[in-house]
Parts: sequence; structure tokens; C-alpha cells
Amino acid sequence: MYFNKAICDIYIGTGAGKKLMEEIENSKRSVKIVSPYLSPFLVKKLLDLHYRGVEVQLITMDTIEDFYGDRQKNIHQLIIQDRSINIDAKTLRLKWINIKRWLYFFLMVMILLLGVIVYSMQDRMVLWGGIPLLLVWLLIRHYTSKIRNAKIYRYSYRQLFPFKVFITPESNSYSHPFVHGKMYLIDDGIAYLGSLNFTGNGTKNNYETRIRITGKNAINELEGEFEALFQNMDYPERELVEWGRELYGEVES
Repeated sequence: MYFNKAICDIYIGTGAGKKLMEEIENSKRSVKIVSPYLSPFLVKKLLDLHYRGVEVQLITMDTIEDFYGDRQKNIHQLIIQDRSINIDAKTLRLKWINIKRWLYFFLMVMILLLGVIVYSMQDRMVLWGGIPLLLVWLLIRHYTSKIRNAKIYRYSYRQLFPFKVFITPESNSYSHPFVHGKMYLIDDGIAYLGSLNFTGNGTKNNYETRIRITGKNAINELEGEFEALFQNMDYPERELVEWGRELYGEVES
């Protein structure tokens, strides 16, 4: 993208994100962010904005940090797991459980009966009558396996608010670029560009460069660029279902 004659404010030095964070926190309608690196406490601010009714969109890379220790994980809040019950599968599983119980009961009765017969007749040849019991035991094992592997839940995953997490390209691969640009769009009327990531160091401590733009034409161009990047199908992204399974796991019974 190239845009000429944009009117902007320029800032260079530490604390480059002070005004940015003020305007993000005071946003009324929307916040759109492109930043390859994120700090957990700043992601928490995006969660707060979402629950306040602000439309949030995020583009980042898969180098995501999250809170450590006992604090609630941001990613678990960003990715929500929904679970529903497959009634037919649950009914069939209960049927298999009942069959297994009856087979166990039958097996115990037959073992007891066979023991009584062997004791009373004092003839070990009677033990050959236990062969059918082996078949019953194999049936029990069969139903145990079916019950264990039965899937009675359906899982789906959704995002709390729209975000894209692009996969970092391998060092020897140039199939897609690393999304290293930083862009912040606030209420469709303010834009920030520069070197600062959406991190504590980027917004406070590092020596950074940033420009603030309010020109309508430039904002429209940046909005279009954000949307084009968000919809880009050529950049591989972290797959939501796979990620959700890693976070939550999926209990099958």
C-alpha cells in the first residue's frame, strides 16, 4: 500500500504508546490492531473493551504470550468451547453398557455353576465346558472397547471477537512474509502507525517511532488495508479447532 500527502503527528522516543493507549481506552465504537507481538495485560484491555461493547478486531502472529501461574488465561477467553450431546450416540452407549453388565452377570453365574459341577463330579474334563465362557469374556472386552471409544459429545469452537493469528514462516521458507507491521485504528477516525508493538515495552519503555493520522482519506486507505490483510487467504493461520482442542481437550464420555 502507498498513500501520499497524509497529514500526521510524529513522535519518536520512549513512551510512544501513551497517547495511543489513552485513545484505545476511550474508544467508543471500534478498535482494530495489527501487532505481531502482544503483552498479556494489553490483551486483557481488549477483552475489557469487548465487554464494554466496543467492536474489537486483532491481527497478530503465533508468538503469543499469556499470563503465567494461577491467573486466568487470555487465550481461554478468546477461544470459547461449546459442547452439545449427541443423543443417539448417548442412547447407543447406554445400551452397550447394559449389555456389558448382563454379560458380566452371566459370566459370574456360569463360572460359579461350572465350579460347583467340577467340585461335585471331581472330573477336570468338565472344565472344557468353560470354552463358551471365554467367548463371553471376549464379548465383554469388545463392548468395553466400544464404550470407551464412543463419542457422545460434539465440540465446536468460536472466537470471542474476530482475530487472526498468522503462522510464523520458517526461516528457510518465503512462501509468505512475517507480518511485522503495526497498525492501530480507533473509531474509524484515528490511526497510529510505527514501530511500537502492542506490548508493555513497546508502548512504554522502548525507543520507538510512531505517527498519528486523522485524515479521512488516509484512514479509509488504512481501513481497506486492514480488511485486505484480515481476509488474506494466502497467509497460513492458526487453525481454531486444533488450537481449541489443545487448550481444552475433548472428553468423549
